[in-house]
Amino acid sequence: MEWVDLKQLDTLIRQTKVLGADVEEIGVSGEGRSIYAVSVGDKQATRTVVIVAGFHAAEVIAPLTAISILQTLTENPPPPVRFCIVPVADPDFVSRNANELPTNVTLQALLNLNHQRDLEGHFTTNTYPECVAIRQWLEHFDRIDAYFSLHSAHCISPGLFFYVGSKSNLGWVNQVASQITATTPNWILLLSHDPTGLSQKALSPGFFELEISEREKLNGVTPGSSLAFVTQRFQPQYVGASEMPLAVCPALTEASLAEIDQCNRDVKQAGHTSYSFQEIDLDTQLYIMKSWIWSVVDIAAAA
Repeated sequence: MEWVDLKQLDTLIRQTKVLGADVEEIGVSGEGRSIYAVSVGDKQATRTVVIVAGFHAAEVIAPLTAISILQTLTENPPPPVRFCIVPVADPDFVSRNANELPTNVTLQALLNLNHQRDLEGHFTTNTYPECVAIRQWLEHFDRIDAYFSLHSAHCISPGLFFYVGSKSNLGWVNQVASQITATTPNWILLLSHDPTGLSQKALSPGFFELEISEREKLNGVTPGSSLAFVTQRFQPQYVGASEMPLAVCPALTEASLAEIDQCNRDVKQAGHTSYSFQEIDLDTQLYIMKSWIWSVVDIAAAA
């Protein structure tokens, strides 16, 4: 995958149909773009894995990860697991961001992508037609064993971390954390605390518990996330969201959120900061994101 692939996501999605995937238009965006769902694997498989990417359109590593996974699955027969993937949840805003990227994609250019709206936070409302379409698609499932909402930190971060839904199977969570610890490059720190403050509970280095609402029924009045929707409807064994940073800065490990934000503003505006940091190249980002997903899939297939 290359950054330029963001400009041809529809073409890449349709190409998977030629390779044997089931490609379905499940809805249309507010500006008239197709919202696709792609399924790969035996329809009678005992395990179902669902992935949605692009709820936050400036976090462009998410749709690239989804497409890369689909390409892998169509080139190599999947395990006894059915994969159902929405590669681009917000095609309108992802398209705007892709069109603004220069030919030579830099960290500064990625940090300055600003076409974004919170489809994740308003997933259970009728605010966005994209959420309605994806929700209606999900409602046709009989079961979901693992659910992934793909995101990135979209910033320079002290390190790497993932959110795990509080209802997830702790045995699965521990096995996944162990595999990610073993496969993540040593120079990328797996954080011991959530720098955003959203989660107060570390399950293991790099994995933080995300509390899922106990509300009996999510509705169009009270906003809820896709993770909460899927958890309440299907009770999966694993629910997770990724927070892949664009660069890591160990000097920010004990910094406040305000200090982290200031570092990012400096790079957005001037292209540099007083802190030393190391960019994570696209191949490494994809490798880590896919390793996280494959580790869950391996556990699901063996369970």
